[in-house]
Amino acid sequence: MALKTPDTTRLYEVLVRLHDDVRQIQYPYSAKVLKWGIIKEYEIEAALKLNPEASERTVYAGEKTTDVAARIAGGLTSFIDQEGYREKWMYDGLSEGSWKTFLEQYCMLKPDTVPFNSEAYYRNAELENLLSLVKILDEEVFSSPAMRGPTRLSVSLKSKWWKECHRVFSEAVGEEVYRKLALDERPKNGACHTPEWKDDLKGAIREIAKRWVTSPIWDCAQSTNPEEGVDFTSNNEATVKKFLARNKFTTLYLEGRA
Repeated sequence: MALKTPDTTRLYEVLVRLHDDVRQIQYPYSAKVLKWGIIKEYEIEAALKLNPEASERTVYAGEKTTDVAARIAGGLTSFIDQEGYREKWMYDGLSEGSWKTFLEQYCMLKPDTVPFNSEAYYRNAELENLLSLVKILDEEVFSSPAMRGPTRLSVSLKSKWWKECHRVFSEAVGEEVYRKLALDERPKNGACHTPEWKDDLKGAIREIAKRWVTSPIWDCAQSTNPEEGVDFTSNNEATVKKFLARNKFTTLYLEGRA
């Protein structure tokens, strides 16, 4: 019995799928990285022809640090913007600069030196971890009824308050990531630039976010006299840092250890 020969269209479909499957095996952590423009496929291919251990540093060699950071941040932002969280936060008062500060705090906005073909290449996981973090913060902090009062929680969106709150929060998250993922060291390139977070880790980060909302500082009286309360109108970084520390918005507090 003669075998039926596939038509040209069917053969093409099979070859395309095979090509995609091979690519996914060859670059197991690059699918979303390619899709969101952090790295282009032709850039990876060109780099690997020169060096089988090529990395982002190979691709970005010679480019300005600021241009690389903008490109990586752009890819991360585009991925998050599918869900609408950033747009919602900005509608409530977050600035573009504060969003950039956020990415700098939790992500790696410089070329990774880890080879593309290594399991320690975390860009794909970073995207998913960032989305998990944004979702947790939105659900537990920025969609909290307390954002509309009666507490001062909404001040968290002001630029220097945002920066200082996330400085403290990111330390607590980084510590949890370090412990739950059993890393060799605490994340140096942002808590999101790590292996993909599992449910137990996400749950622990959610508890940290809940403590952001219940921090005593948001119930303090508004006062321009720092001895009587907190000046929530201040947007001076050093002053905000002092207010947070004095009123127990600290890493130890967010970790549930103080």
